[in-house]
Amino acid sequence: MSSCEAVHKYCGNVFAFSGSNHLLPDCNAVTSITTNHLPGDDVCNKIPSKFTEEELKANQLNAAALPSNFVMKECPAPFLVDYIAATGSGGTVDEKYCRFGCCIPCPAQNLFYKKNWTTNGFLATDILRSLSAVLSLVLIVSYLVLPDKRRHPSLLILNLSVAIFLFSMVAFFSIGNPKRLQCAANDISTGAMGNNVVCAAQGAILIFGSLATCLWCSALILNLHVHTVWNSNFFTNRYMLLNIICWGIPLTVMSVAIGLHAIKFEFANLCLVSMQYIFPMFFYPLAAIVCPSFLIHIGTFFYIAKIAVREGLESDMTQSLSTGTITERPPGVSRKHVIVAVKIQWRALLLAVIAIVTVLFYWLFYMTQMSRMTDLHTNPMAILDWLECMLTPGNGQNICADVISPHLPPFPLMIVAEILVSSIGTFVFLTFGKRSLWREWNDLIYDTRMRMRGRGGLEKHGEQFFAL
Repeated sequence: MSSCEAVHKYCGNVFAFSGSNHLLPDCNAVTSITTNHLPGDDVCNKIPSKFTEEELKANQLNAAALPSNFVMKECPAPFLVDYIAATGSGGTVDEKYCRFGCCIPCPAQNLFYKKNWTTNGFLATDILRSLSAVLSLVLIVSYLVLPDKRRHPSLLILNLSVAIFLFSMVAFFSIGNPKRLQCAANDISTGAMGNNVVCAAQGAILIFGSLATCLWCSALILNLHVHTVWNSNFFTNRYMLLNIICWGIPLTVMSVAIGLHAIKFEFANLCLVSMQYIFPMFFYPLAAIVCPSFLIHIGTFFYIAKIAVREGLESDMTQSLSTGTITERPPGVSRKHVIVAVKIQWRALLLAVIAIVTVLFYWLFYMTQMSRMTDLHTNPMAILDWLECMLTPGNGQNICADVISPHLPPFPLMIVAEILVSSIGTFVFLTFGKRSLWREWNDLIYDTRMRMRGRGGLEKHGEQFFAL
């Protein structure tokens, strides 16, 4: 490679960005003295460079040295032209994602991580969330149609399923074209209430569904505690109060978020509360709901364990005594009541564990990792280092992803957090979609067929003990 060719290789991009390609030497031109082409380094000027290949690559472009009002004459792929900066007015389309007359296309996460990672990863989580929506809808229809489900405490599961459906169906907004909620109309700025109606609608439903899911889950746990420990049906005729609390609080928080224009796209394929408000408006209320509910349920579990241990000890003692010995029952509650409650308690306990793990994991993920995204916006050098890498010939997205990775949440951790919240509807369906549900569907279909034939159906009798 001749010295002229080296100038083109290592300096060509700098001249191109400044619109000064005409100043580069013509390596195919003839000299005015010898009327021959420029000789190669093996003929003359064979002076070894003092720089290594790595040093030459690392120092091709110093974006930090460029003035803030510098505008590149052309924007290489995948960057878009900043049409406001191109006018020379000194403005920009987006201060976060535009530099030197070129902009990172929205969503930036697709370029910050390795190629197709975010596209494929979040498509998978959208599919999981859609599956959760469909399965929760199956529970909703079942609990609405089946006659044995339209009463307490099955109404708690019905309301919980409705909340989970709202929480999960937001995936339908993004499947096929996530950019319609991720981005503004200019394909540069991120979606928010002020520039994207789809983002605003999806974010509002997600806020409402998230809080409603946690509140109805807590109502289920509290009802089980009151019924099992205190042998009380306190909530049986208090659904008006439950509806006001479990639907009213999410509606209030959603209205506040809309009033503050706090709904915004941050990452993944979802719009949620912006980083500025997400903890006081979203995660702190969630923690205030889920954590006490989990502690109450743990207390219920230990109470049942204590009764079960006492039952076992008394049973062993009875077998060892002579015939006619009568053991005393635990005071305040019948053994039959507690033992039957034990058989159903594992479902709500599992639901409580799933809820607390999901919310806390997602909360810890935001607390420990999403601050990196804030640092990425407030630290201009992080973006400049990545831009230098992307603008260097021979580099690409997969190479430059390592440059900006210290300022981003780890991709596997982000996917795990999304999988957990996307699968909650599936978890609830597997927990409460038991065999008795399908037997009731079979009975309903059979009775319907008999009525259609004019023979009438058989009415089922018997009170089920707190069957969920």
